[in-house]
Amino acid sequence: MVVFAKIEGKRQKEKEKCDAKLCKKRYFCRGRSYICGKCRKKRSMRYADFQNTFSLQMIYAGYYEAGKEWCYKDVISPFSRLYLVERGEGWVYMNGEKFHLQEGDLFLIPKFTYHAYQCDDYMSHYYICFLDQFIGEKSLFDCFRLRYQTRAGKLDECLMKRFLELNPDCQIVNPDPKSYDNRADLFEATHRKSLRELRADLESKGILLQLFARFVEQEEPFAVQSFEQHVGMSKVFHYINSHLDHPITVRELAEVMCVSPDHFTRLFKNVNGMPPNRFVQMKRIERAQTLLLLSDLSIKEVAEAVGIPNLSQFSKLFHKMTGVAPRTFRK
Repeated sequence: MVVFAKIEGKRQKEKEKCDAKLCKKRYFCRGRSYICGKCRKKRSMRYADFQNTFSLQMIYAGYYEAGKEWCYKDVISPFSRLYLVERGEGWVYMNGEKFHLQEGDLFLIPKFTYHAYQCDDYMSHYYICFLDQFIGEKSLFDCFRLRYQTRAGKLDECLMKRFLELNPDCQIVNPDPKSYDNRADLFEATHRKSLRELRADLESKGILLQLFARFVEQEEPFAVQSFEQHVGMSKVFHYINSHLDHPITVRELAEVMCVSPDHFTRLFKNVNGMPPNRFVQMKRIERAQTLLLLSDLSIKEVAEAVGIPNLSQFSKLFHKMTGVAPRTFRK
């Protein structure tokens, strides 16, 4: 009877613990996964819920007729650009390649990508500048293999025109990227725009996702991982982004998922295509890029803010991952 009472008491504690975490659907403890009865009924919705975390947020949108003045070099921005060419032609230099933009082309320039524009005569085009939201704390661009250029169909032209109807007065006033792409209040402006009328906002996000989908070539492993990996990795991404100003060890990250460091390293590399230490370095440099462009912090203060207080080490890593020194990047 004593043994039976202990077993029942243990089961009751586990049930109470599970009931207390219904809102999280699933929790992890010492490598084991527990599911409450209520959440078990929602298993069929898991993949749909994961897909619905994809989100893009417009900053600027409009129509522009470019001439010979559309010639800008060393452009880099914390947001992405999407173009649909209506008439004429132009060129974009990016990632060591020269892309020829012609009538009917859709073109994508990812955030934090060095590029240059050139127009020798005339090119009219629609454009949308946008920020990608996160899956867990992972950038949407990290989840897919993308092409930068593709052909637009009639539907794409209709979607672009409809997008501008839903978002009037969002065009860029001065076409020079230096005048708008690294404003200190960029993210504040985005927040204000996100409070638009709900129906138009939902339709706009749906259109932007459809246009973005034209560039997707192949899903990366993260997009098709199991639900357990998605939940665990989301916690890891959140932990990384919340602690970039501090040292982060593999053991800490493994404890977030309640697995051994060796198992975590294998799992992380399988899901994300790189070791955890390299991923953390990449996120530190991404945050440093944002701070260098959008804040008045000194380079030393930026280095400390991303968890690399040694200025020499920070500069060396920054140059290795971006190809330029922090001071040059800021200019």
